Amino acid sequence: MNHRAPKRGASKRNAPRRGAPRSGKRTTPSAKRPEAASKAAASAVPTPPLPPLRLGFVRGVAPSKWAERWARAVREQPLELVPVALADVDAARSEVDVLLERAAPGATPPGADQASRTRHALRLYEEGVALVVTADHELAERAEVDLEDLALLSLLDHPDHHEDWPAAQRWRDPAWAPLDAAATLELVATGMGGALMSLPLARHVGGKRIHAVIPVTHEGRALLPGTEVWATWSVERDAGDVQRLMGVLRGRTARSSR
Repeated sequence: MNHRAPKRGASKRNAPRRGAPRSGKRTTPSAKRPEAASKAAASAVPTPPLPPLRLGFVRGVAPSKWAERWARAVREQPLELVPVALADVDAARSEVDVLLERAAPGATPPGADQASRTRHALRLYEEGVALVVTADHELAERAEVDLEDLALLSLLDHPDHHEDWPAAQRWRDPAWAPLDAAATLELVATGMGGALMSLPLARHVGGKRIHAVIPVTHEGRALLPGTEVWATWSVERDAGDVQRLMGVLRGRTARSSR
């Protein structure tokens, strides 16, 4: 039987060209849906930043670690740190969103009592107690002092001396009484006596060349109940950003459970 070989190029002529549509109809790319285009345009517009959350703090409180945690966890809202002077604590409660303030041992900040609450409060930690004397005092080189040492001193009475501590000498003339910690340490510098106060506050207000700040401890163990640092905020300001800050103050991270 005689078979004829196919002509060259016949199969190529009959085969469809590469890339050509099989149906012979020309296709066009589908247009984007209007809603998809509008969503894409909206996502391209940058979201305006939220107003800063204002965190006030009294002297002796160091909020830097919490500010760093906030900056890592919350990038859409800045945290503004507002230092509060000793005499401006009452006014600051209405000027900042959250206030880090100091309360007496075992007490709660003003407005945080259960019966007539106007402010929410979160207890953060307890501070140590220190004795402040002049830099040339015989106790100045001590690493710590105990209650027996305090009995040998004349302790000045001042607004930050609490009733749970050894009694301070009352002022015969109330006009001599200091109004705050800074005024108290000015009197200590004159040699009138020593003063008990919060250890961080004493270190922050005292002068290194003028005062000696000595923890009231025995082998590192606290001998007196310390002042307490609280975060407080108005019940009317109890919003989501404040609650998020409370999580940061508690040490929560973005992955922490609530």
